[in-house]
Amino acid sequence: MFCVRKYLVKTIFSWIVCFFSSFLLAQDKMPETFCGHKVILDDEQKILPRAVETGNAYDHFLRLRWNFIKTKVPNSPGPAPRSSYPQYYFYCAWKDTNNILEPYTWMDDPGEEISHWFESARLYYAYTGDIEPMNITKGMIDYSLAHGITPPSYSWPNFPQTGSNAGDLEFRGFTSDKRFSEDDVQVDHAGDIGFAYYGMFLFYGDKKYKTAAINVADALVKKLRVGNAEQSPWPYVVNMKSGKIVSDYGANWFGCIRLLDMLIDGNAGNVSSYKKVRAAVREWLLKYPMQNGLWVDGHTDNLITGTGNLSNMSASNAGLYLSDHPEFDPEWKANLPKLIKWTEDNFVSKSAPGEPSTMWGANIVGEQICFMPKMDYQTVRYAAQCAKWYAFSEDVSFKEKGFRSLNWVTYCNDSVGMAFESPVSNGVVSWWSDSYGECPRMFYHVFAAIPEWAPAREDHILFSDGVLKNVIYADKKVQYTASQKTGKEYLRLSFKPTGINLNGKKIFLTSKESKEGYSIKNLGNGDYSITIKRTKPGNVVVTGW
Repeated sequence: MFCVRKYLVKTIFSWIVCFFSSFLLAQDKMPETFCGHKVILDDEQKILPRAVETGNAYDHFLRLRWNFIKTKVPNSPGPAPRSSYPQYYFYCAWKDTNNILEPYTWMDDPGEEISHWFESARLYYAYTGDIEPMNITKGMIDYSLAHGITPPSYSWPNFPQTGSNAGDLEFRGFTSDKRFSEDDVQVDHAGDIGFAYYGMFLFYGDKKYKTAAINVADALVKKLRVGNAEQSPWPYVVNMKSGKIVSDYGANWFGCIRLLDMLIDGNAGNVSSYKKVRAAVREWLLKYPMQNGLWVDGHTDNLITGTGNLSNMSASNAGLYLSDHPEFDPEWKANLPKLIKWTEDNFVSKSAPGEPSTMWGANIVGEQICFMPKMDYQTVRYAAQCAKWYAFSEDVSFKEKGFRSLNWVTYCNDSVGMAFESPVSNGVVSWWSDSYGECPRMFYHVFAAIPEWAPAREDHILFSDGVLKNVIYADKKVQYTASQKTGKEYLRLSFKPTGINLNGKKIFLTSKESKEGYSIKNLGNGDYSITIKRTKPGNVVVTGW
């Protein structure tokens, strides 16, 4: 199968910026600059973080990318009402033509954009207290609810569309390339959207999001089937109107698992059915892809059939979920490093023609079998998995791998935050979903695993698997509201915590095995990291001196 994901004419600006780097790489020479930035190397000629004015390149990267969304994105071309909305509402990517952003007219991909932007926005909000990215994402999700949900009469009723034609105001599927029919949907990405819907309910309290999430989960319950080595528990692609199965096998089901987790935790919807479905899908995931390595999907624009199109996203989602929920898999200690090696074997060692596997000691990662160029967001996925496995295993080789790959990604912005998603490739554009959702959200996983890499002498909530709101940073005080019954939060503090309260009651220093309490680590120079474990929702207040 020929895959054309993201291929077309490279934008003039980004092609010029990265051309000489690619030219030198093809001749086995490393350039002194990369995407317009001087490459900083250590004594072993291995890559260090990009030099930035603020001192912490990782923090700088995250702020640049959201600042670009806030200030640099023009509205869509007309006519109205399209011209009232930013380009990322209706187009999958952009072209930079003489410093003017123009929409790239391949498709629109709400299935990936909504879920990744929600995760990136909620984690950035917790990290900074800046609510604007959440409000930006809310607008996009509200639009999808109004213009991208199937009617009740469909075989898959009240279910979200995951693809659309570029520029279409109504989301009815990606049909312009004629690989999909109207109302074809990737079921896995619809589950991802359902997770984002429920997260929006937890954050904003509007019951329309809860209803939308339950509708997704209820459709998943009704459509569950018996899985085997060639048929997943849900079909990968279906026609939502007729119910016809278009593609039988996919393995990217951890967004659906997370949706069910949240509804079960919140006692929302048909909880007993959700538990049964979750158990069945869990059994299939551990029996088949975890054993045979067939982590398959095609993202939102590739029609794939069979079990051959391996995808790093699918395997990476499995690894990241297991890192946060090791109880899901009795063999997690063996499977987490196994998943990292799977990526190295399939998407580091193997490359698109003429592209490197490593640069300055950094492993760089491809996307899927039918689209092998090296991508920044896949590389940072790998860095996050390596960092999290290091936190469990204390194997410093994984810390080193994560460090170098994360450093490489810090160079993939221009000076104002425009992303270079695939900077060693020719003819690859950068996508809104990948560059401003999927890529930055992975940094917080890294911070949770290795808080030493977060900014020194600052206070930050580094990561939480659950939704946090009412975040306030004050002098020697951090507080927030945890919206889910069970959860774990990771913080880096510029003060020593002397009191941690949950709903006005003190929680205590505890061991790793305990279900509730906190652990603390002295990072030096007056900085500390803490991990808070909860068994109830509510207000958390951390104070110190």
